[in-house]
Order: sequence, then C-alpha cells, then structure tokens
Amino acid sequence: MKTPLIALLAGLALVGCQTQKTAAPAKVVPVQRNLTVGATPESVTKGFGGKYFVTLMGASRKAGDGDGKIVKVDGDKVTVLTEGLDDPKGIVFVANRLITADFDKVWSIDAMGKKTLLAGPTAFPTPPTFLNDVVVSPDKKSVLITDMGAVTKMRGPDGKLFAIDSAEHKAIPVIARVFQVTLEGKVTEVIAPTPKMLNPNGIDVLANGRIRIAEFFTGDVLEYNKGKWKTIAQGHRSGDGIVHDSKGRFYVSEVFTGRVTRYEADGSGQTELGQGLKAAADHFLDEKAGVLIVPDSKAGELVFIAL
Repeated sequence: MKTPLIALLAGLALVGCQTQKTAAPAKVVPVQRNLTVGATPESVTKGFGGKYFVTLMGASRKAGDGDGKIVKVDGDKVTVLTEGLDDPKGIVFVANRLITADFDKVWSIDAMGKKTLLAGPTAFPTPPTFLNDVVVSPDKKSVLITDMGAVTKMRGPDGKLFAIDSAEHKAIPVIARVFQVTLEGKVTEVIAPTPKMLNPNGIDVLANGRIRIAEFFTGDVLEYNKGKWKTIAQGHRSGDGIVHDSKGRFYVSEVFTGRVTRYEADGSGQTELGQGLKAAADHFLDEKAGVLIVPDSKAGELVFIAL
C-alpha cells in the first residue's frame, strides 16, 4: 500500500507525462531542387524584385538565330522577360539593369524587358571573337567580360578537348582576352592574350580587384593580380563558372562533366556538390537563401543546391 506522499508524487508524475507536448518535427530542407526553365540555360543572377533571371542560349546556338531569351524565375513559375537574342551567356545585375554578353556584343535590359545595345563589335579595341562570362567590378561602375578566343580550335570532330601539350593544343591561336565595359558602354582591355589564359570562360573578381578565371581548355583556375598569375586549382577542364562566398571559399562548375566543386579559401578541402547534373554552367551563389544555383545546360534545368 502506497503512503499518501508517495501516491501524490506518483500522481503528479503521471499528470506531467500526460500534459508534456511532443516536439514538432524539424522542417526538412531539400538538398537539391531541379526546375525546368527552357532550352540550354547558361547563366543566372538575382535581379529585379529579388527574382532570379536566367539566360537561355536556345537550341540553335548560331549567330543571328534570334532564339535566345532571358527568363524570370519566381518560385516555380518561369516567364520570359526578353527574347530575340542569339546566344546570351553570362548575366549580372547592376545599377538596376541586367547585362549579358551575346557572341560579339553586350546587352543592357531593363525591368520591362527592353534591351539596349551597351557595346557592339565596333566598341571593342580588338574585335571580339566569343564573349562569354560577365562579372560586376568591385566599384559597380563596370563589368568584366571574358572573350574565349579560338573556341573552334579547342576540340576535335568528336567534340572532345584536345589533349594537353598535344600538337593541336600548341596550335590553338593565343587571342583570348578579358575586357572591361563601363555602364556607359566604353570598352577597354584589362588582360591581354597569353598562353596561360588560352580559352577563358568563367570570371570572378574579389573586392581587392584580383581577377579569377576558370580556364576552359587547360582546366586551371587562375588568379590575375597586377600583371602576375597564380594557379589556385587544377583539374577542371571545361570549367564554366567561378564564384566566391563571404568566407573566401570558391566554387567551380564544369559544363562537360556536370561537376560542381567547392574549395576552401586557401585552395584546400575540395568538396563535390550537387547530384546528377549533366552540364553545370555559370552558377550564382545566393548566400542569404543558402543555395548555389546552377544552370544545367544539357538538361534545360536550374538546379538549386542547398549549402
């Protein structure tokens, strides 16, 4: 027989068990989300109204085809902002406008989708051959753009890049450059042709002005600072995009393999990100949202990778 005190304590314990609330299950954050956006997406940025904007190179990929577009992504809804472009590639948002490179010209697009030619072929000090990636300069008064140079000389009939140090490699013309284009359309050359930067694709710039290049042909990730070069990573042939985060880590994508790789600020700690990408193109890091957003050109998708 329980004493009155023991019985009371037992009763209180029972009541406590009955009234204790079960903790709500933790919200599950998807590791990856894929969204269909259209034919051959290449680059993405956050723009008007905090929405994402994606360049679609289209199915033809030829100068004058006019099947290139820029689409807006709002949640799962994809709508066309502007069309009639040929092959829009890198895209950035600066001074309340989108800027994209398209073969041999640079376009400025407003919130209504009206496109204005910011810099045509004749604005360049040297005729551009294949304008590709775009990044906003630290002062936000201009953009830097890679000109990939002799893109038709990089690969054989099978579509594969020639072997490093092969006769074909050594025969690739050294004509690639990096241009700077002001928001008024004035163009200057900031990196001259060099065998070190044979076919530059992705471009990034740090707050101190150091420029980083994803070298498409060799697979080197390069850093350029006041005329001097440094290799900060290797093994990324078909490197398409490069970005860095607030911790100094940098992210490299490869369009031929679908690989997306993150490095620590010192170049260590190589980590593979994303699952099942076919052709990882020019990505955008949205640290506030905690995602790396990668266009998958071959799949026609935008891939959101949780970080």
